[in-house]
Formats: sequence, structure tokens, C-alpha cells
Amino acid sequence: MRRLVMCCDGTWNTPGQLAPTNVRRLYSALVDSATDGPDPTDGQDTTDGEIATDGREQLTRYQPGVGTVSGGLFGWLLGGAAGVGLSSDVMDAYHWLTTTYRPGDTIALFGFSRGAFTARSLAGMIAACGLIDTTCLDEAATWRQIRHAYQQRYRRGPDADPSWSDGLRFTYHPEHPDRIPVDFIGVWDTVGALGVPDTLGWTNLLDPPTRYAFHNVKFNPHVRHGRHAVALDEQRAPFTPTLWSDLEPGQDVKQVWFPGSHMDVGGGHPQTGLSDGALHWMIDESRTAIGLEFRNAVEKQIEPDPLGMVHDDNQGIYGLLEPLYEPLLRSMLEPFMEPRPRATPVIDKYENNASLHPSVYTRHERPPITSGPYRSTRTLAPGESATVGVSARDPWNWTGLYLDVGEYAFAATGEWTDLSIASGPAGTTGWRRFHPREAFRLASTVLGQGERLFRRVTGNPQANFLLTRRDENEPWMSLIGVVANDAIALEGAQALHERIAIGAGTNHRVCRSGYLYAFANDAWGFYGNNRGDVHLTVTRTQ
Repeated sequence: MRRLVMCCDGTWNTPGQLAPTNVRRLYSALVDSATDGPDPTDGQDTTDGEIATDGREQLTRYQPGVGTVSGGLFGWLLGGAAGVGLSSDVMDAYHWLTTTYRPGDTIALFGFSRGAFTARSLAGMIAACGLIDTTCLDEAATWRQIRHAYQQRYRRGPDADPSWSDGLRFTYHPEHPDRIPVDFIGVWDTVGALGVPDTLGWTNLLDPPTRYAFHNVKFNPHVRHGRHAVALDEQRAPFTPTLWSDLEPGQDVKQVWFPGSHMDVGGGHPQTGLSDGALHWMIDESRTAIGLEFRNAVEKQIEPDPLGMVHDDNQGIYGLLEPLYEPLLRSMLEPFMEPRPRATPVIDKYENNASLHPSVYTRHERPPITSGPYRSTRTLAPGESATVGVSARDPWNWTGLYLDVGEYAFAATGEWTDLSIASGPAGTTGWRRFHPREAFRLASTVLGQGERLFRRVTGNPQANFLLTRRDENEPWMSLIGVVANDAIALEGAQALHERIAIGAGTNHRVCRSGYLYAFANDAWGFYGNNRGDVHLTVTRTQ
């Protein structure tokens, strides 16, 4: 009985990059029975150098991320930006497992970002299609059967023809779901945008949103253990996390939030203080749950630091486009990476929330001197009020207010300007003659009417045309509040954050708890010419 370990990396990630991800680093730390003996770097130091074993073989496999293998620059861009190659990655990983697996073996799957999608989809394919017996097949016949199973059973889901398995032999038959050999799924920051971002509305005509979507985000009840490390501080809309939902009682699943951006949790930055924390956690969890074995000398190189740097990942791999952002093209490119806060648990130092890693509390209570307070949080009791400032230049103002379900009153005062057009928090409507900014607004408003029509026709409420205001139903520069409380439904559909048209004041019932953010209702890419701030008072009335 052996352990088979498949490690699936994220977009554009390869073993040769200067700052490998946690997938590659975990793979490098794993014992592999086919290659490992005593670690030569430790000489005669048997405490660090010899590899402990429980007598089971452990075979490992690493798979680079999409956009890394072939196709030159064009393939690199398609794989990274549009997710082309994800299906091939799932089938490639399945090929290794189905040609290596023997009855009695157990399987562990790891992944980061879109590699996490690959790992989770691979588990879904094994559950739906089983593991094909390739003992008597040549390579060409093996691939024909894999492609057949993927297209005719896995992709079709419940609509698959019952005869799809005719003529196939299995080492694990899907008719016995309770015997699925997948023991452990460990992923870092699974992202939901697996095709072109939905905010770029017209591209959905070329890339249907369902093409690479999760059709079911429920954790398979027959997989024994699941671990998901999630980033608290990632704010790019295409990187919205896809959590496991509707967990059943007794399932051993942990979804834990860590400080940092997408790559601060999954790895890929030269500074690894934060990502080492998520890596160390995953190693400990997999060793405790299923007994995975790691090389002692390699594992000792992992040095978590909860006060490490929180990076702006736009300066990383996706940041290759960053020079194009300034100054002229920013308004055209920003919708690709439209910022969007995540729905995260409340940070309350008086409550020990198991979904928050201890490093979150450490950073919250003694933040690094280089960054100031970390996610300062306040909740309101009935009758209690709090006043916060909202800057016209910030597309997402962090208020630090965590709003529990209930009734709230909002009141705002002050003045801000859009270029040289002044307004209060209620915003402005109408036409002011001879002002060039008003001419832009008029043209943008007309374009916004087309945006609203497009949303209705396509059924995509997130579609966002270039140069239009963020909320077409509210005046320019009016104050908008957003409670970051979205949720993923069982079939993979995503509910949107709860939006509040505050203006100068309003009353609103919060339906799901979440952190409150606020912004002036301007067009993406044009916040840099705004000035001033308003003061928002929030009162919990019930």
C-alpha cells in the first residue's frame, strides 16, 4: 500500500522560477521512495539526515501551472489570462495517477491558485470516472480512454450517458464512492475566476463563464481530509476565493485564513515570511492527518514570520502589465484587475476563531512598524455609533466596522471633488454647461445605459464597461457602502457583496454579516483626480 502525492502549481508557475510557490516547495520537501535515501547534506547527522519511514512507499509528482509548457508567448498569455490548458492539466494529472495507482494505494492532492482548481477538479474526476485500468493498454489507447472519460462523464456531470463506461476496466470503480482512494486534498487560495474575469463583460461572449467554473463546490463526503489556506488581504476581483461549502457534520475539513495577498499565502515572492506560515501549516496538517513524510533537513528551512511583508501581487507575475497602467492606459486596463475586498471572518481578539490562523491575531495585536495597524476592527452594539472618514481617492475605503446582521442608520457629511466638480455625499446629477468633466460624464452615462442592457441580456450582473461609473443606478460621486459578505452557492454560483446606496443618509438592514467598505461612485481608473473626504456615521438601530 503506497502513498501517491500529486502537486499542481498555479498560473505561470514552474520549478525554475526564482521564487517558487508553496506547491513546488512542498514537493521538494516530500520524501520520494523512488529517489530518496539519507540526505547527503547532513553527512553523518542521522537526526536530521536519515529519512524516517513507516514502511509505506511514497511516490510524488509535480505539475507546472497553466501557461508554462508550450505555445510560446501566445500560449503563455492564453494560459495565464484565460485559463486555456486547465482541462489538459486535469487530464495530465489523472494520467499519472491512473497509470501509477494500484488497489490499496492512497492519494493526496495539493495545489495553489488555478493549480488548486486542478487538484479539486482532479478529485472530482476520480469520484465521477474512477481510475481506469491501463495495464493492457498502450499509450495511445490510454489517452483515448482518459479523454473519453473526461468528456463523456466528468464534463457532462449528471447528464452523462449511463453507457459512458462500457468497455472500460477500472482499478477503482466509481460505483463505490465510499472506497475513493483520495485521502487528502490540500490547497492554497483556490480562485474562482478560471476564465476571463466576469467584470470585463463583453469577453464572456468569447469565454463562457461556465467553461472553467466549479460546477459543485461541496467537499466530497468520502474524501477523508481537506485543508484550504486562504488569503485575508487579496483584493483583485479575478482572484475571488472559492471555498468548500455546505460541509456535512463530521467531515475533517479546515479552511483557515492567513495574513497576506494571494501569493503571500501560496508562495511566489522572494520574501517568504508569510507564505512560510501557510506552508508550515499545510505540512503539519498533512503529516498529522495521513502520515505524509518530509525530509527533515529541507523542512527546517521553512521560517514563518507573521510580521512579514504583505505584497501587492500586481507587482508580481500579473504585474508584468503594471508599467502600462500609468498614466494613459490605466482607465482602460483597471477593469481587468478591478479591486474587490473578500468576505472574511471578523477579527476579535477576545474570541478564538478557528478559521483564523494564530498569525492573524499576532499581526493584529502587534502590527509591524512598516505598515501600521493591521485590520483594526470594531463591532456595534444596538444604539452604538461610530464615525469614519471616506476618501474620494480610495476605490475601497476600509472602515474597520464589522456589521452583524441587523438594522443600521447611515448619515454622511462633508464635501469632495471630482476634478473640479464639488459635491456632497449625495453626489451630482444634471448638466453643467462648459465643463469638460460634465461632457465626459454625459457620454459615460449613455455608455452606462448600454452596460445595464448588456447585463440583462447576458445575465452577468458584474459586467463592467470601460469608463462607466461603478453603480449606474446612483449619481456620480455619491457615497456607496458595501458589506463584504458574498457567498458561494452549492452549484458554484456566486452571490454578490451587499451594496448600500448611502448618499447623504439612509437606513438599511444588513442581511449577512461582513466588513463595511465605502467609496465615491466614480469610474474605474479615475480616482486619482478626486480630492477631499466625507465623514460617515453608522448607528446600529436594532
